[in-house]
Amino acid sequence: MKAVLIPEPHKIMVMEVEMEKLQSEKDVLIRVKAGGICGSDMHGYHGTSPFINYPVIPGHEFAGEVVEVGKEVKDIVVGDHISVDPVISCGECYACKTGRYNVCSSLMVRGVHVNGGFKEYVSIPASACHKIDKHIPWEVACLVEPFTIASQSLARGGITREDIIYIAGAGAIGLTILLTAKSVGATVIIADISDEKLARAKAIGADYVINTMNKSLVDFIEETEGVEGITLALDAVGHPSIIEAILPNMMPTGRVVLLGFLKTPSNLIQMEVTKRELDVKGSRLSCNRFPIVVDCIEKEIFNPEKIISHRFNFTEIEEAIHLLISKPNECCKIVLSF
Repeated sequence: MKAVLIPEPHKIMVMEVEMEKLQSEKDVLIRVKAGGICGSDMHGYHGTSPFINYPVIPGHEFAGEVVEVGKEVKDIVVGDHISVDPVISCGECYACKTGRYNVCSSLMVRGVHVNGGFKEYVSIPASACHKIDKHIPWEVACLVEPFTIASQSLARGGITREDIIYIAGAGAIGLTILLTAKSVGATVIIADISDEKLARAKAIGADYVINTMNKSLVDFIEETEGVEGITLALDAVGHPSIIEAILPNMMPTGRVVLLGFLKTPSNLIQMEVTKRELDVKGSRLSCNRFPIVVDCIEKEIFNPEKIISHRFNFTEIEEAIHLLISKPNECCKIVLSF
């Protein structure tokens, strides 16, 4: 069978690998049908991920059809359409025992710490598989995972329909948060430094957009009737200056959710948090959000197809990667067909 391989930083190729077989009787064998290219795949390509051991098969956003089922699998049958939770957890550490397996002390993620789903067939534990209705297009089914990231972050922030939400970053994750938040009925402001990305955000439902190269958040609030401040903010970029700009503009009892992974420190002013009694939380991957997102997609509560900007066959992976590098503002989510 064929698989996408990153043998070392700045190299990516399609090559023949040994045909996948069931790894255990608790696994199912999936014929991969579609996968989304994520920022972590790009970090793997650029060599900027601290977690990857090369060579690696990337891909943690993928979906496929079940072609074989282990003898101990009860609720999945051949022919089922599956979206895969890429998180691998131990089940024994403090986080796992308290129901937070997404931050397991020995966490691994497919396509990052171990080989992922960008290959024609993959064996996956049935416990990580989530059935999705067969009428859902494959290119949508493979995007369940990034929408679980949005669902997790908004759940961490305690979203309500009355919220004034500020999203820093109009990339793919920022847009998944936007669509998920709008499905609840909240008002959404989204910020970026790219007019192209902001135009896409506006087109798919953002109430307000801000190019922070031209206007600060404080100026926006002063000029915008009906927006007294932010009640829920989500940083989908991670630049140190972002939280510094967010905190003074939060309403009392507001919530701030951080998704970034940069190590550069921020000049967080403690008084801004304490005097408003703000909640500042991290959000990583997702925890038990797959069934919720699958249900939303099946009921057409939101449409993941809105974030797809380009489509390629997986054999054209080099072309897709080079497009992401050369025209980042034109790209949102690139989906590969297998």
